[in-house]
Amino acid sequence: MTADAQFAAAKTEIETALELDAESYEVNFAAARWCVATRNHRQAISFFEKVAAETLSDFYAAGMLITCYRAVRDPEGARVAARRAAERCERAVASEPDNGSAMAFLVVALAVLGENERMKEWIERAVLLDPDNLNMRYNLACVLIAVAHDHDAGLDMLAFVLERCLADVVNWVQGDADLDPVRDHPRYRAMFAAAQARLGLRSAATPDS
Repeated sequence: MTADAQFAAAKTEIETALELDAESYEVNFAAARWCVATRNHRQAISFFEKVAAETLSDFYAAGMLITCYRAVRDPEGARVAARRAAERCERAVASEPDNGSAMAFLVVALAVLGENERMKEWIERAVLLDPDNLNMRYNLACVLIAVAHDHDAGLDMLAFVLERCLADVVNWVQGDADLDPVRDHPRYRAMFAAAQARLGLRSAATPDS
């Protein structure tokens, strides 16, 4: 949907899909991700809440709601979302111990809930069990930067991703509010520029809100 930063075209497609089937899991999921990519977190909440309520095993929507509630400065909403996400992620990991996505969202939830020691333990476990999972590492970078405020560790994790990722990740990185605390950090600016150069990208497009 945002792999080539065609945000306006994606918006048109999503609006059409919502008109055809406003209850569709896939459509609401895509709409939520578009809203996050364009920094419309309040609207993303309504879509992700719908997805999370429809599929009780869906830890992705539950985990993304943590980020969205934090972005709109609703700490209680973030804590509620974190408790729900933690329960779902723990169930997922219990049945699939090397599920990197579930481990990453569990780390996000634990950080928001203030369980810092468990957060650190799960970061170590996640990297050990699923070291090549770039999406997982990206989510770990975000929680280290945005929630744990450990910018050096977060940039270390992000560097691993930006050295290997495809264009869709670079486009997503540009709009992700979790990375705002390091936007002006010289190391972030250098690694982001290097990723653009590696992929032959021009200056990243600005999402249409």
